[in-house]
Amino acid sequence: MRSRPPRRVLGLLPLVLIMSLSGCSTPYLIHLGIGQSRIMLARKDYPAVLKDPDIGTPAKSLMLVIQEVKNFGEETLGLKKTDSFGSYVKLDREAVSWNVMAAEKTSLESYEWWFPIVGRVPYKGYFSTTRAEKEARRLAEKGYDTYVGGVTAYSTLGYFADPVFSTFLRFPESEIPELILHELTHATLFIKGEVDFNEGFATFVGHKGGLAFLEERFGPDSEPLQEATARFRDEVMFGKFIANLSDKLEALYKEGHPEDRTLQERETIFNEGKHAFVDLQNSFTTKRYEGFAAAEWNNALILAHRRYDGDLPAFEKLYAQVGGDLQRMFDFFRDVKGRGENPLEALRRATLDAGEEDATTGERS
Repeated sequence: MRSRPPRRVLGLLPLVLIMSLSGCSTPYLIHLGIGQSRIMLARKDYPAVLKDPDIGTPAKSLMLVIQEVKNFGEETLGLKKTDSFGSYVKLDREAVSWNVMAAEKTSLESYEWWFPIVGRVPYKGYFSTTRAEKEARRLAEKGYDTYVGGVTAYSTLGYFADPVFSTFLRFPESEIPELILHELTHATLFIKGEVDFNEGFATFVGHKGGLAFLEERFGPDSEPLQEATARFRDEVMFGKFIANLSDKLEALYKEGHPEDRTLQERETIFNEGKHAFVDLQNSFTTKRYEGFAAAEWNNALILAHRRYDGDLPAFEKLYAQVGGDLQRMFDFFRDVKGRGENPLEALRRATLDAGEEDATTGERS
């Protein structure tokens, strides 16, 4: 199925070179290698771009903001210094790439692929929408729920100097900092095989760092900051909704009913969820999730959104616990990584221990 996807994903492109050098190339890796090579050859440095008459003034202004955001992330937030975002690539397509995601119909577990360096990942990226949809059809024919989403940006973890893509420039000025800081977070802290954590944490850092940048650059009462604050508020509410929906689905799947009954009850959960989401939209102040209720829900779609937004409330709690200090959050997860612990389980333990007991249910929140 096709739907509006989460925009930011971790790229797997460094694997192309490594696999090719080891003599283990496959058609898929060759496809990635060709696509990445085309991107690298199409890069233009900033001075050339700023003189290009075919690139409008608003786009050039955004590109200068991107440089400011990068410097802010590295100098103020302590993110890793890389050569990324020092060049520009104009694309002739609506997305940089397309990701294929899949899941079993009666289990809220992602179908995974395995690669060196990054470990197991719950998506497979293509530079061609045709190839991505072909892979989705192959998985659907095997009985999986599938989801294909276009990608605006990706990170190569610092292995390549990632460029600014023309797809970035479709976003408002208030959203650019979040996008750039998200990708820089991937290069700063990455835990192999923990994609849900990597994406969720990068989303949170992008939010918080983006708000700090906008306040510093435009002021506390500025329109860009107000827009970003409203968007973040909506995403936290959406994250709670997705987490609650996921809990209901997981509880159903654990009951172990025959598949026909499980799918029937799943449809009931989806229908009730859509009604609840329509009500939730009345609380949103942005159009961030417009159209989500009308999409064809399945496990792959829910997992894709949970990956980015589902743990935002927990990250928000940890952020409060460490005094609103992003560096202390990085240190917390670096320690978790060093101990070899599951980072999301560590997050939930830390925030549960600090949670307050609900007066009506006796449960901690």
